[in-house]
Amino acid sequence: MALGSSAVNGRQTTAGRWAWMLSMALLLPIGLPAGGARLEPGKSRQRQPGDPLLAAKTTGLRREPLVSAPPVAPLPIGQPLQGLVRWHDGQDLWLRVTSRQGRGWVRIG
Repeated sequence: MALGSSAVNGRQTTAGRWAWMLSMALLLPIGLPAGGARLEPGKSRQRQPGDPLLAAKTTGLRREPLVSAPPVAPLPIGQPLQGLVRWHDGQDLWLRVTSRQGRGWVRIG
């Protein structure tokens, strides 16, 4: 009789382990993000409001939003800018900015 009861207990323990493992396998992935919390270093992120604008290429601050306007000061690559006003003249898109070099207009498109 002892042999029979130990075989039943062994089956219940095995069934209990399988039930626990299956329930964990089904419930644990809910807490993980899609892709398994893996970060891809080559992905770019969207600019958020409040993030600084950075000069993407060497250019110059202009006194007026005209291609023919003389530059007021040079803007090196990576210079942080604060956008003030956006203006479209029909051909180009301009942004009035403030930087360490002063205020002026930068053509952005």
